[in-house]
Amino acid sequence: MDKNILVLSNISKSYMQGSESISIFDNFNLTVNKGEFISITGPSGSGKTTLLNLIGLIDSIDEGEILLNAKIISSQSSEKKSEVRRNNFGFIYQNYNLFDNFSAIENITLPLILRGEAKDAASEKADKLMGIFDISHRKFHFPNSLSGGEQQRVAIARALINKPDIVIADEPTGNLDHENSLNVFKYLIDYIESEKMTLVMATHNQEWANKSDRRIDLS
Repeated sequence: MDKNILVLSNISKSYMQGSESISIFDNFNLTVNKGEFISITGPSGSGKTTLLNLIGLIDSIDEGEILLNAKIISSQSSEKKSEVRRNNFGFIYQNYNLFDNFSAIENITLPLILRGEAKDAASEKADKLMGIFDISHRKFHFPNSLSGGEQQRVAIARALINKPDIVIADEPTGNLDHENSLNVFKYLIDYIESEKMTLVMATHNQEWANKSDRRIDLS
């Protein structure tokens, strides 16, 4: 962990609820180091998902700055923010968010295709990743014929295929039973560590939070 990769400096965020402004963050600061595993914990409604959305530029901050590799990314145009997301972030969601009409391998190659990579090259990379995640035998199956654990491994492979600087995970095992949760978490952490990626994960799972390098509690 030789340098800061992500810095949130004095950020504030509020939402309107009817005529009332609800403050979620007020002068919040966070520094994430390269290769670090940060867990974000706290009860429902504490702002875990909001924080991930701010980091991933899905939502905008009201005040402050977000820096990635020492460059301010929070004040860029929508087009530039989309480019930053494509090139630097991988997103893993609780609900998988797979495309129903795409096979497993097509779901995984999609980020590469969107970046303009040739289909054959993208498929070769996806093949390798599917082997690592033990889902090669489900390559041409569609999401509705995959188990929950298999769908999440496909979703994780899709998030990691670009080798992003930062992986943002929102309750990545929240929809799985305990055995599948253990399995999926191990695949995720082993690969993240092997590639020296940075992981920021929101979770209610105390076991996963305790395995992180640092825990940010929003309660």
